[in-house]
Amino acid sequence: MKRGLPKTWWSRLLLILATYILAADILPNMLLILADGVGYLPYSDRPGPGWHVAHVLSFQEVGFYAGFALLLLRGTTLCGATFSVSGLVLGFCALPRWVVRLMAVPAAFLASGFIMAAAGWYIAISALGVYAAAGCGALWGFFVFPRLIPQLGKVLPTSLRIAVPIVMFLGAAYWLIRPLLPDPGLTNAKVEVIRRDDKGADLATIDLSFVGSSIGPQVKGSGKYVSTNRMQFATDGRNQVRVLLIIDDDRPVPHTFVLPRSGDAIYRQQQGQWREERIEARRSEISLNLTSPDGRGIGLGTQGPCCSSMSESFGQSR
Repeated sequence: MKRGLPKTWWSRLLLILATYILAADILPNMLLILADGVGYLPYSDRPGPGWHVAHVLSFQEVGFYAGFALLLLRGTTLCGATFSVSGLVLGFCALPRWVVRLMAVPAAFLASGFIMAAAGWYIAISALGVYAAAGCGALWGFFVFPRLIPQLGKVLPTSLRIAVPIVMFLGAAYWLIRPLLPDPGLTNAKVEVIRRDDKGADLATIDLSFVGSSIGPQVKGSGKYVSTNRMQFATDGRNQVRVLLIIDDDRPVPHTFVLPRSGDAIYRQQQGQWREERIEARRSEISLNLTSPDGRGIGLGTQGPCCSSMSESFGQSR
């Protein structure tokens, strides 16, 4: 195999790309076809993955797997190109092959498994498909990738030969693992809207326990108010924000509030303008929309990566 490998650096980079697509796309789909033939259906929400009946696959079934392989092609091409560029950089580092394997195996394992899991969602892929892709990627990183790194005439200084691979590996690890980490920009929220009303209660006596006891002492002003809307939603994040919207005008003004990530947030509408009275944290990735189609009623909605659950209730006056 070593004698048959191309010598030019660009041909080796193309070979890295081609072999990765073969390992992370074509080969896993061939394994899925084999599993289907022996009786294990590796996809489908109905009847669902599991053991059924061994059979010879029809042209339609093979065509389905070919279409799925085409769906995987974009992701595997992107990752394959990334490995190609990495191979070019490592060619200037002249690392021992065992060091290259230590970096390539976990990176290819995670990348291949994530690509299969992401695309496999469309066909309700079973865990078998994800494991097959991840395993094929790891084998590629162990046996194939280290042999295809181009041998370049120039070698970096020793300090860079050590530092560059470390930075590359840490960057790749963060890029791959980041989607699994909690998103610091998400927040869970409790929102209450109160508006001025002569038939309501004094501002100091308004029950704000829904959003939390901490927000009551921070409310400034006087007058009579009623609670009109209450809303809460949950995300995949761990932050919690408590929001109070105070409307002093006769008519609510539609507005979009970029919510903070945590703590208490108080917004007040006066003379047709919204202003922030209290914000305790950095901005989150979620916005709260206040609408009023008829100039009287109030509707609440969200923008951004939300929500795993949501509920809204209305008070005595909307």
